[in-house]
Amino acid sequence: MSRSRSNFLAQLERAQFIAFSPFIFQAAAAALRTGLLETLSRSPGQNVAGAAAASGLTPYAAGVLIDILATAGILEPAPNEGLRGWKTTPVGDLLIYDEMTRANFFFTADTCWPGLDRTEEALKEGKPAGLAAFNPSWKTIYPHLPELPAMAQRSWFRFDHYHSDRAYAAAIEAIREFWAPQTPARIADIGGNTGRFTKMFLEAFPDSTAVLVDLPVEVNAIPERSELSSVQHRLSGHAIDWLTSEELTGMEDVDLFWMSQFLDCFSLDEAASILERTRRAMKPGAKLCVLEPLTDEQRHQAAALSLAASSLYFTVLANGVSRFFHGAELRELFKKTGFRIIQEKPNMGVSHTLFLLEA
Repeated sequence: MSRSRSNFLAQLERAQFIAFSPFIFQAAAAALRTGLLETLSRSPGQNVAGAAAASGLTPYAAGVLIDILATAGILEPAPNEGLRGWKTTPVGDLLIYDEMTRANFFFTADTCWPGLDRTEEALKEGKPAGLAAFNPSWKTIYPHLPELPAMAQRSWFRFDHYHSDRAYAAAIEAIREFWAPQTPARIADIGGNTGRFTKMFLEAFPDSTAVLVDLPVEVNAIPERSELSSVQHRLSGHAIDWLTSEELTGMEDVDLFWMSQFLDCFSLDEAASILERTRRAMKPGAKLCVLEPLTDEQRHQAAALSLAASSLYFTVLANGVSRFFHGAELRELFKKTGFRIIQEKPNMGVSHTLFLLEA
């Protein structure tokens, strides 16, 4: 009986944590932005008045934040000379100092939060209803990334770059290993966005050239991107809107086609159409590399949770119809569209799997 009651109370506590999680999240965001958390991490044992003075808050405001963050496991008591002081827990320290946690946190706070109250509407309509928080006329987020408010845009790219960069380095080494002793003479970076992977690839393979395939807004910006200046002479652009029926052309000299977290930006039918058009554009012997995080093939529960939650971003803000793939689902998509998997390399960076394919 006591064991059953104990279990019930634990589940009740968990349910209340979910019920009040928006309050906890916003309290943590305020404590991070005002410096309250960092104050209590670097100078543990301060009382409410001391923490308030150090973070520019009133004692009332600091006390409200400390109360909720302590019950949420982000702060804990740290008596100091008889005073009731406070310090951060390991969870609190992760919120302050862990780069991955901060990238995820501020992506949620700055980019996703404004639209998340439209989740039910997005689910029912199959449209990114949350985009109305930024501009009611936007149909998807991708062409409008340069137009996002500064904080939302900064946190979007910080989130994207954090998770991509770590996988890119590992993926480039896998490509080098597969092609050895040669290198791909030309790569097509499909959905290349700001050209971040393209630049890394061209720096790793100085004899190669690249074409960045993306929406006109991204392709037209290539000459203006100062971060690409060192590789501009080996880089060209090809504009395409994959949501039309337009075929991919002019790729006869491309050895390697690259898609990184690109297919997950589309519905299954749209992704199938993109793969089929890519296959038709490939010359004999060309290869396709696809880099994707798979929600059900993660090493750690924290990664699985992060991916499942991030899928709701696609639903509410990005496009209304896509999400991160399950492993079997993506492999079946490759098969359905005429591709054969040559190699699979899991655990690229934080959470990605690299697929090397041929038609």
